[in-house]
Amino acid sequence: MHITTTAAKTGTLVLVLAGLGGAVLHGLPEPVDHAVRPTTTKDVAAWTMPLDGYVLAWGPASYAENLVEQPCLRAAGIDDPPPWATVAGLRAEDAAHETAARGNPAPALAETRPLTADEASARGYRGPSLAGANNEGFRRWGFSTERNAAFDALPAGTAARCIRQARATLGTDADGADQGAALVAQRLTYLAAVAARSDPAVVAATADWRSCLADAAVGPVAGGLPADPSGLPTASMRAVDWVTDLDDEDVPRAEVRLAEQDVACQESTGYRQALYDAEWRRLLRVTASDAAVLAAGSRNQATVDRRVEEAIRRLAPKAPAGVR
Repeated sequence: MHITTTAAKTGTLVLVLAGLGGAVLHGLPEPVDHAVRPTTTKDVAAWTMPLDGYVLAWGPASYAENLVEQPCLRAAGIDDPPPWATVAGLRAEDAAHETAARGNPAPALAETRPLTADEASARGYRGPSLAGANNEGFRRWGFSTERNAAFDALPAGTAARCIRQARATLGTDADGADQGAALVAQRLTYLAAVAARSDPAVVAATADWRSCLADAAVGPVAGGLPADPSGLPTASMRAVDWVTDLDDEDVPRAEVRLAEQDVACQESTGYRQALYDAEWRRLLRVTASDAAVLAAGSRNQATVDRRVEEAIRRLAPKAPAGVR
């Protein structure tokens, strides 16, 4: 069977995480004393963080590689391009699957980015639609017996040469160093976001947020509000179907109202600014081991990301009407 780029990335992930664990196994935790030069400028509205520049969205990058390698594969006798997909759908799928709840120690950056006012109004607490990822189409394509037999029949090294050329064209990771840096950036960003909730200024603002939301009396808050905004919607809200994660159901209007008020209270009480500042500060210093992994990768993945999106816009089959 043809080894996909996703499978290759999974293998790299295991190796990178295994390597990162060495410092902890051989002694006490390292001091966090290496200064980091931010890869972005501070922007609370965009929720940019110092290590963002090391991260490339895996889903769109893998899809772009599949698209760009097609001329090489056709020349080798395989004419079976990937199905349609959208950048938004692939990004949404990354966010939905790269989560701490699934045991991922390096969740997607979207995991800890707060809900925006526009998102609250459009979909409440629900994540973006996964329809654009076209999972069913990719299952059929990836598990096609004819396609995999054709790959098995290729001369040795042909498939590797095609994907290598595609990665060189796009500037995506060729040796795992960029992915290693991205995983460190995602892990540290997640840890900083969680730790920031305990910052004194954030704790004080959290109390004001709770009072603001309780006073607004929007939605079923009688059962108690969570400790901080990351706890919304609560398990009890989900248990009574007051909120829903199903893609094909309309978002309840009451959920939208609560989400809108939640965001408004975060902003008016200063919670959002306090949380942002606390998280940003925690990412300005890292351990020597993490600094070494970051230094080996590219801090300019935003440029690659734009190249990936352009390739998808230019080469991907058109998505069905209405799918983003």
